Amino acid sequence: PFHAWLPDAHPAAPAPVSALCSGMLIKVIGIYALLRVFFSGFQFSPAVAHFLLAAGAASILVGVLLALGQWDLKRLLAYHTISQMGYIAMAIGLGTPLGMVAALFHLANHAVFKTLLFFVAGALERAAGTRKLREMGGLRNELGELYAVSSVASFSIAGLPPFNGFWSKLLIVIACLRAGYPTLAVVAVAGAILTLASFAKVQRYAFGGARSRDGEPRRIPAAMRLAMAVLAGVCVVGGALYLPGPRRVLTRAARAAMYQDPEIPFETTAEESDEVSQTP
Repeated sequence: PFHAWLPDAHPAAPAPVSALCSGMLIKVIGIYALLRVFFSGFQFSPAVAHFLLAAGAASILVGVLLALGQWDLKRLLAYHTISQMGYIAMAIGLGTPLGMVAALFHLANHAVFKTLLFFVAGALERAAGTRKLREMGGLRNELGELYAVSSVASFSIAGLPPFNGFWSKLLIVIACLRAGYPTLAVVAVAGAILTLASFAKVQRYAFGGARSRDGEPRRIPAAMRLAMAVLAGVCVVGGALYLPGPRRVLTRAARAAMYQDPEIPFETTAEESDEVSQTP
C-alpha cells in the first residue's frame, strides 16, 4: 500500500526525470535496497516471502486496473510502474534462484521499456501539446517513427514475443509454477493481458482515429528520435538473456548469492538450481 506518491510524482516531473525515476531510481532505492536488506542484512524469512508474494500479486492487478482508467498518459505509465514492480517483488518472494533471476531479468527489461515509454510520452506531449489521450489522435501519419517505437515499447511491457518483456515475464511464470504457486502464475498472465489492453488504448487514442487538434504537430528533434530508436532496438534483442547458456550462469550465481554457497558445480543446470527448499 505504499504506492500513492508515484502517480502524482510522474505528471509533475519533466519526461526525462520521469524516465530516470521509473527506469533507474525506483530500482536502486527500492528493489536493490530490498534485496540487500533481506538477503544480506537479515534472514529472508517465510514471513517476508509471503508478504512479498501477496504485495507483489496485489500490485500487479491493482496497478494495471488503475492504469486502465487513466487518460493522462504519464499517470497511466506511473500506475504501470506499480504493476511491473509487483512482478519483480512477487518473483523475489518465491525465494528460489530461478525466481531471483526472473526478478532481476525483468528489472533490467523494465528499465529499458519504461524509459522508452516515458520518452515517448515526452515526445507526444511536445508534438501534440498535451498529455491527455483524448486530445491527441491521428498522429500516426505525421509521426510514423514515434508510432513505431511506441508500438515496440507497448508490446514489450505487455509481454508479447519476441520483445524482451515477454521473456522475463515467461521466466516469472515458470518460476511460479516450479515453486508451487500456479495461482500466482495466473495472476502474472492476467496482468500481462490487462497491460496489453491498456496500451491498446494508448495506441488507439494517441495515434489512431481523427485529429483532435488543429495545426501540424511539432517536430521531434533528431536526438530524441535517436535515443528512442536505440532503446527500441534493445527491447527487440534484450531477450537474449533467456537463452539456456546465460540463464544457467545467472541462476548459478543467484543460488550462490542467496544460499551463500560459492562452490556451485559448473555443471549445475537452471532446473537443478531451482530445485531447492523454499525454507531459508
